Amino acid sequence: MPRPLAFAATAPAAVQEAAHELGRRVKLARVRRRLPQRELAARAGVSYVTMRAVENGNLLTGLGAYLAAIWALGLERELGRLLEPDRDIEGKQLELARIPRRARAKKGSTRADF
Repeated sequence: MPRPLAFAATAPAAVQEAAHELGRRVKLARVRRRLPQRELAARAGVSYVTMRAVENGNLLTGLGAYLAAIWALGLERELGRLLEPDRDIEGKQLELARIPRRARAKKGSTRADF
């Protein structure tokens, strides 16, 4: 028998808060559209219990359930903004730090393009 996952109990507070906020936003979008939870679950192709877990921000609920709910609400375009590479300032700075400061010819290269 597999042992139960302990991630939900050991996850950092910031991760738990982010999951709860995502669930709250999915619920708010559903309520604004006047959709019952069961109907959203059916549209997303997940069970009612899974949809409840999504709206509660349960960390043990699969990412696919969250993505399906977002798609069923018609908000999939918003996912494109998540982790947008141009907004990753720290990542861009680290990438620039790895770029060589001067250009060097490859070993064995005899090309002299001037």
